[in-house]
Amino acid sequence: MPKFKQPLSQNPFHQWGVSIGGAANADPEDLVGFLANIVTGYMKDNFGMSVDASKVDITVGGLLSSKTFPGVEFSFVGHTNWARYLVGVSKTAAVLTVDVVQQGTPSSAMQRLNSAERKGMFSISGALQKAITNQNAVEEESMNYTALLQTIQQAVESWSE
Repeated sequence: MPKFKQPLSQNPFHQWGVSIGGAANADPEDLVGFLANIVTGYMKDNFGMSVDASKVDITVGGLLSSKTFPGVEFSFVGHTNWARYLVGVSKTAAVLTVDVVQQGTPSSAMQRLNSAERKGMFSISGALQKAITNQNAVEEESMNYTALLQTIQQAVESWSE
């Protein structure tokens, strides 16, 4: 059960969020289950990537004023060293709020490449880090993060149609 002191939208690893009005009859629990099924199926069918979806309860706030709502955590099957994505679906009155937060860190190869790019092309240590990094693996990881995030966004945006 993930716990956060601040709202997911204020998390430093917040990736995307949206509020959808007119959702008086929407049940966040049902939407989380729907999202898990749609995203895992779409990722498998369209990208050939196995994604695991685990339903979780997310708690936001402190001891005196906390709120718990449903969520789903997506992880890439066979890639335990890749980051995961947590999607929280909360409802206040007739407004659904959906937030996506990155959990964990990308692989060490992706971290090395990011570090090398920050150091610049004229840095010896940056060039060394870049040289020992498997570029294809990093590109695959990056593309899968992008595909997963876009799939989540498209599925959630379809709720307001």
